[in-house]
Amino acid sequence: MKNNSETEWKYLSYLLGENTPAYGGGSAFRADPDKEMDKGDSCNTGKWALSNHIGTHVDCPRHFSAKGKTLEAYPADFWIFRHVLLIDMSPLPPGHIICWEDLSSAPFSDEVGLLLIKTGFSERRHESVYWENNPGFHPDVAEQLLAHFPNLRMLGFDSISLSPFGDRPLGRLAHQAFLDHPQPILILEDMDLSEVTGATRFRQVIVSPLRVSEADASPCTVFAEVKL
Repeated sequence: MKNNSETEWKYLSYLLGENTPAYGGGSAFRADPDKEMDKGDSCNTGKWALSNHIGTHVDCPRHFSAKGKTLEAYPADFWIFRHVLLIDMSPLPPGHIICWEDLSSAPFSDEVGLLLIKTGFSERRHESVYWENNPGFHPDVAEQLLAHFPNLRMLGFDSISLSPFGDRPLGRLAHQAFLDHPQPILILEDMDLSEVTGATRFRQVIVSPLRVSEADASPCTVFAEVKL
């Protein structure tokens, strides 16, 4: 959708559907009809069954911290990012562990609130390898990011999880490093970054989670306004 002659809006999130991949081949999204006009009901309604960690979703601190913040702890303006940096590392191979050495040449900034990592692995989202052997992150990345991006609030990427399914113990440590911390970095997983690159100029990104009480995570719609 065109906003004006200088910018346009893009989705950075996927539609949810029954083909949405789940980490480790877990519970899939399910949609069932409730009322159906074709069967004589007055309107159409449906019922959805889903994990709160499926599709494009945000992990809050409570996901790996017993006393960490849940979704409703964050004010509305927390989800608006006007200083966004994308690092294009694509294409990463299956099972690659992103270490600080992979990111150390990034243009550091005190302003960046949202860091996006493009792995290119989303091109294989229709294959089982997407959830069986996904790229993940090393736990040491969290502290290094905070040291070089002191106002970072969220890390997003186009892989199914921060945790590599091929090394789940490492993945748990990585989640803890990002979330169980005095200055947690929220994690935005399974993004659609196919239409943006390291050269994209972001005006703002809006992350819009489904607001559920006491949620440790939530599916999100993500909108980006980019400069032409």
